Amino acid sequence: MAGSRFSVQVEGLNQLKKTLRQLKDKDLSKKVREVNKEAAEIVKPDAQRGVPQHTRTPKDNKKYRPGKLAKSVKVVASANSAAIKAGTASRTPYAGAIHFGYPKRGIRPNRFLYRAMARNSDKVSEAYEREISAVIRAKLES
Repeated sequence: MAGSRFSVQVEGLNQLKKTLRQLKDKDLSKKVREVNKEAAEIVKPDAQRGVPQHTRTPKDNKKYRPGKLAKSVKVVASANSAAIKAGTASRTPYAGAIHFGYPKRGIRPNRFLYRAMARNSDKVSEAYEREISAVIRAKLES
């Protein structure tokens, strides 16, 4: 999607990433990636519900299958970040037009991903803080 992002800033995250790189601890990096993914998974159901619903009409193309965009919402995570994406170039190339709008075609923006993140940002922040603290505590105690 067009490069715009809604994000949650975590104080001290850059220092944590730097420390992870210096430690070169693959197990710790894997756990941080899992925490990132768990935090983003909180938003996914709300984002899927926010996708505009449309029913098939007789005028629609025979290939049109309602619900493909909602099914394409997925979480992508790494040790550095997590993102929620919708659409693929081959199966749902219209995802960007739905989310950001396409004025020339009369499509108004429906920012379902941003709304889902805004509604759940507090939950994501709390879960992320709780889980990262647990991972760091476990690493320091071992």
